[in-house]
Amino acid sequence: MTKIWRVIGVVAVAGLFGGACASSPSTTGSGGTSGTGGKAGSGGATATGGTNGTGGAKGTGGVTGTGGVTGTGGSNGSGGATGTGGASGSGGGAGSPGGEVVVACTTGGAGGTTGTAGGGGISSSAGGQGGTAGGGATSGSTGGQGGTAGRRGQGGPGGAGAGAGAGAGARNGAGGRGGDGGSAGGQGGAAASGGAGGAAGAPPSCQDFPAMAKGSSSFTLSSAAFGSCLPIPADNSCDQKPFPQGKSPALSWTAGPAGTMSYAIVLKDLSVLARYASSDANYNKGFHYVMWDIPASVTSLPANMQDGFVSPDVAGALQWSNFNDYGFFGPCPNYDPMNPTSYDDSYAFLVYALPTATTNIPAPQAGISTVRLLDGVFQTNALAIAEYRGTSSAAAATLPSDVLPPKDVAPCPTDRSLTCGCVKRGP
Repeated sequence: MTKIWRVIGVVAVAGLFGGACASSPSTTGSGGTSGTGGKAGSGGATATGGTNGTGGAKGTGGVTGTGGVTGTGGSNGSGGATGTGGASGSGGGAGSPGGEVVVACTTGGAGGTTGTAGGGGISSSAGGQGGTAGGGATSGSTGGQGGTAGRRGQGGPGGAGAGAGAGAGARNGAGGRGGDGGSAGGQGGAAASGGAGGAAGAPPSCQDFPAMAKGSSSFTLSSAAFGSCLPIPADNSCDQKPFPQGKSPALSWTAGPAGTMSYAIVLKDLSVLARYASSDANYNKGFHYVMWDIPASVTSLPANMQDGFVSPDVAGALQWSNFNDYGFFGPCPNYDPMNPTSYDDSYAFLVYALPTATTNIPAPQAGISTVRLLDGVFQTNALAIAEYRGTSSAAAATLPSDVLPPKDVAPCPTDRSLTCGCVKRGP
């Protein structure tokens, strides 16, 4: 065995040395310097891409990215002051508790440069009020028409001219009748002259005006200050006082018929209502004063009542006139001493028994005064009407420059069709 292992060992060693001697003789095995590939393996500087990798300054986009000032939109965004504009405000100062409140119309604010301007306020006033201002009486009639010319004569002596027709008197004098033609003659008869115009009609006397009472005859009105159709005392008119001063007289009435819930009082100048057509603005002067919402338990008014839309003398009642802070405006037919007149007018106090505790105030109407408007409501709805008449030739001592045109505003209507430029009951 030992010999065998020695033989194997010799062979193995001989093999090792034989292989070593066989590979060493040639230099071709190393391949020269071609094995490393030179510097081409690193790729030179091309691998970094030079400066192209960062993209230069183009990546930030310059100032284009901020969009300049266009982004703020200029001043258009604020829209001016339109948001606060308009006249819807309920301006005006509140009155004392239980008193009146005059609701003024605020003026709309001006808009900004771009925004729409705020709308203006509603007109503070709704239609011209009546009152005493205005010209004197108009002529009671028109002149008569001229007569027709006479026919031309046929020869012979000249025809006599036809006589003028006489104008009829009274309020609206009829025109004169045309004269007849002259008798036969060479020249025609002269044309007839026109008939004379009728004289201005005078209003009826106090007793002659048609009665305005309605309903039960037991419903009556009276005053201790003056007799029926007799002169109303100077104290209750503007006589020898600055227009439109004058104290209210005491009035009393009997209870209204069943169903009466409230009363209303109106003072009218009957002569003015007869003097002017209802379409004439002067017709409104015939409606002086009104008080309404008088409780059914009240059947009298005291003398010398105080002013104010909400009556300080009659709980719950409202009053209105063109003058005197809505208070009583009495007789004053000759109100302007600079344009003197000599009227002796007839006046009527009327009391209306009404079926409701309060009256729905109508919206103002152009050309119709507040007293006239409310009087129409009472006339339509009254269960009964009583009246008491008197006369007055009162003449004011002065017409103050600040009295005309009237300053009192119309009552705010119940339907709220007018919410400013009017007066209402306070909180």
